Amino acid sequence: MGYLSKRKFEEREHYLITGLLILIPVLTLLGTLGRSLDWRLDYIGEFKIQAAVLSFFLFLWCMFKREWIKTLIFFILVVLNLVLMACHAYLFQKKSVLPEDSYVFTVLYQNLKGAQDKAAEIQTVMENTSADFVLWTNVPVKIYRQLDHLIGYYQLQNQTLDTTGKMKLIFARTPGVDRGEAAGEDGLWVSRVIGTRKLTLLLTAFDNPWANEQTYARTKQKIYELAEFARSRDEPVIVMGNFGASGWSWLLKDLESHAGLKPQGKLTESGTDKALYARRPTDHIYTHPGIEVSDIRAQNMIGTDYNAILASFKIAPLRKEIEFYELQPILPEEELLQPPT
Repeated sequence: MGYLSKRKFEEREHYLITGLLILIPVLTLLGTLGRSLDWRLDYIGEFKIQAAVLSFFLFLWCMFKREWIKTLIFFILVVLNLVLMACHAYLFQKKSVLPEDSYVFTVLYQNLKGAQDKAAEIQTVMENTSADFVLWTNVPVKIYRQLDHLIGYYQLQNQTLDTTGKMKLIFARTPGVDRGEAAGEDGLWVSRVIGTRKLTLLLTAFDNPWANEQTYARTKQKIYELAEFARSRDEPVIVMGNFGASGWSWLLKDLESHAGLKPQGKLTESGTDKALYARRPTDHIYTHPGIEVSDIRAQNMIGTDYNAILASFKIAPLRKEIEFYELQPILPEEELLQPPT
């Protein structure tokens, strides 16, 4: 490489690094602070994983080039994006705070999009899984027609019928208490008794909400209806499925602020087999307080683009109210020992 060519390469590199040094923090701030102002800004905020990965590689490059100020800035951008994601509990599973005698049950969630020719693989999964509940979304009509031969010992608990291949099905080994739909057919739920506790398990799946402003607004209204349903239940609720948006999106805000649900899970278990740098987690688990996810794993069980998610849940047993409070005397001990007047 000649001297002039080397100089031009260094200039292009300098302009590129400097441009990214400005662009990444601007997009990070717009996608975080401006997400409530416009759906496009909310969409920008969906790509925090990509911003963190790109910032990390630029951090290594600037460190190799010994440009220490840029190295520090890109390191800060990596940490900032990771913190913004970790605030929604998608990076780490927290240590359980529930008692040791909590009830444990497992749920297997699978997006069956593209699985119309995978009947044999689905049957193998259903025969070998030990999950207490199995949730399917985007069930192809071809698979639905073979249902009796695929589900083994499981019983169909609830379903939405859709000839376009967007059916949702819920299976369990034993009958439930109640069932129904929420937010039209976008939420499918069953009520169950686990040990001494009654709970509602709700399955949902949304199409891409980012096509335009109308689809975004429609999905946000559906999310609010799901949140209102969860808020109205007199029992704890688990919401699981594909929401079409990352957990930190403004689109899903009502699940936490209105319904009182908390996100559970990990960033790496997002229901897709895409590499981390190309991943946008849209499969989520939300629960009311008193329910935790003790373990969550993503597995490619049937050979499609969508991994199955196997999650273990813990729910505290129902106790008498007196066990939850530490009784404190409201009078000094010397007065309590005095004979009654």
